[in-house]
Amino acid sequence: MYNMQTTQLALFPLQLFLLPGETTKLHIFEERYRQLLADCENIQTSFGIPFTENGALIGYGSMVKLNRIIARHPNGSADIEIEATGIFKLEKFFLRMGEKLYPGGDVTLVVHQKSSIVSNDLFEAFNQLIAQSDMTIPAESFSAELTLMDLARILDLEDGKKIKFLKQASTEFQESFLLSEINTRLLLLRQKNSVVGNIFLN
Repeated sequence: MYNMQTTQLALFPLQLFLLPGETTKLHIFEERYRQLLADCENIQTSFGIPFTENGALIGYGSMVKLNRIIARHPNGSADIEIEATGIFKLEKFFLRMGEKLYPGGDVTLVVHQKSSIVSNDLFEAFNQLIAQSDMTIPAESFSAELTLMDLARILDLEDGKKIKFLKQASTEFQESFLLSEINTRLLLLRQKNSVVGNIFLN
């Protein structure tokens, strides 16, 4: 399911984990990360965001690219948009990457082979979730080519759950993981609606 490639990356540790294709915005203000931003602009390099939990690196992270500069501020800080292009396993962390101010590390890139198409059972459960919730549904949700990775992005999993999803040993386990997540959400919605109904009746 995965191939591995080892390389060295500039790193920006954050309590943030993105699946490939996900985007987010960052505010860059520290001098070392302003230097990293300049390198991203000048040599169009990617960087890694090793996921931190309670201040500690947990060993996995997202490889990202700079999409655009949203705004530059007089104090030198900037608002940017990044997009995840892959995931990695952190092998070794350096406080400084050579002569640069920002951190770096040895990482093993996890090259994810094409994700499997969502099965009929999983798609049916997802449709039930759509019908019973107020989720904002992107257009690709209705595609016959919806993949497990697409669905994981649409479900907007918590960071820790994203990592658990990616660490599943096979596409079958990944599908089971997502089905369990959807069923849990459906159960919570039913409980919520039941409580609201009882309050209304009383």
